Amino acid sequence: MSSMLKKSVLGSAVALALLAGGQAVASELTANAGIVSNYVYRGETQNGDLSAIQGGIDYSHDSGFYVGTWTSSLNAASGYEMDIYGGYGFEVAGIGLDVGYISYMYPMGDTNGAATENKYDFQEIYVGASYGMFSAKYSYSDNYLGHSEYAPDGAKKSAYYLELGMDYPLSDDMTLGLHVGQKAGAFFDVDAAQCTTTICDGAVTDYSVALSKGEFSFKLSNMDNKKSSVAAQSDNFRVIVGYTHDIKL
Repeated sequence: MSSMLKKSVLGSAVALALLAGGQAVASELTANAGIVSNYVYRGETQNGDLSAIQGGIDYSHDSGFYVGTWTSSLNAASGYEMDIYGGYGFEVAGIGLDVGYISYMYPMGDTNGAATENKYDFQEIYVGASYGMFSAKYSYSDNYLGHSEYAPDGAKKSAYYLELGMDYPLSDDMTLGLHVGQKAGAFFDVDAAQCTTTICDGAVTDYSVALSKGEFSFKLSNMDNKKSSVAAQSDNFRVIVGYTHDIKL
């Protein structure tokens, strides 16, 4: 899921919760739709370096609770991704906090002629914090990508993702964003000799620099890990251009 879209949902939830403490505030129902030149999430391209159409609907209650759904096209073989999430945003001593749950679903899919519908579905719980222009978030899944291709018994494997970010306002409608993240855990602790279809053999670090103005965004992203058997996935800079339009319903 796009971190920029998730951040806007959290921001709305926290803002409504704060305003509700002093006056009655209507809840918000919003939608978003956009296109990106490459769907890159946590450093990895999700659609083979192709462009993607994306969109979602979010509801933020004045208490701080929010729910939403978001979807993105992938490629001809993988179909599409659909996420459903919910959480609670609030503030303590000037620090914005967010706790929630998200389910990643892949209803369609085909790999080398074998059906993979829902094979890679997984869920995460997350906790985030923000203060001024700085933010941090920790996400954990006990069934990352739904299974393990490397375990003899096909056992599920856990993984976590830790990310840090900074959004520096350059003007009223222009922001410079810096991001670094690392995913690790049992899913990635696979011997290099067994690494045949995905990124593995230790923690994976990604970082990016983004410039956004209004509804347009420009991002430079890279990923670094010990081994990648997927061509061009590791140590390869990607340029992502995107446009997202937000709508109040």
